[in-house]
Amino acid sequence: MRTAIVLAGGKGSRLNYVEKALLKLRGEPILNHIVETLSGCVDEIVVVARDEEQQKKLHLAGVRIVRDEVQGFGPVAGICSGLKASSFEYSFVAACDMPFIKADVVDLLFRKAVGYDVAIPYPLEPLHAVYRRETTIRAAKAAIRRRKGAIMYVVDQLQANYVQKEEIRAIDPELCTFVNINDFEDIELLNKKTLCD
Repeated sequence: MRTAIVLAGGKGSRLNYVEKALLKLRGEPILNHIVETLSGCVDEIVVVARDEEQQKKLHLAGVRIVRDEVQGFGPVAGICSGLKASSFEYSFVAACDMPFIKADVVDLLFRKAVGYDVAIPYPLEPLHAVYRRETTIRAAKAAIRRRKGAIMYVVDQLQANYVQKEEIRAIDPELCTFVNINDFEDIELLNKKTLCD
């Protein structure tokens, strides 16, 4: 049984503080694209919001919305809160700005995670990886206690299986699963192109 956790708590500073998860891509919010893909390859989906205000904006049928329990620790807090809300041992964690996540890649990472604390693409994509619940929660809590907000501080505490991107390329030749949106130019470009259809 599998969980997917989508981290939606970023402030969108490069997007004039617009909610990145709700930006329209090809007619639908980015979050909808992600949830549609993930609903076909996991048993539950948890979206992590930064606060109560954002939590109220992110309503999707069949998706549980939780919020960061600790403020100011970005993805570390988001992963911790998402894993606490998950029902299963392993969870795929993704940022909310990756609209072209591929179910086959998610499946591969779940398979590669067995026996490890994290299966993470290499070169590193810590916000597109599968994490084991208990060990990652412990590592994230330790990072927060030590005032370490970098996600790699957590990853470094875990037994990791590094999955080479060349292996991923065999099932996702253009590595579309890692495409992310940072600014309005990215949205405009992806709305015009047929990239990753």
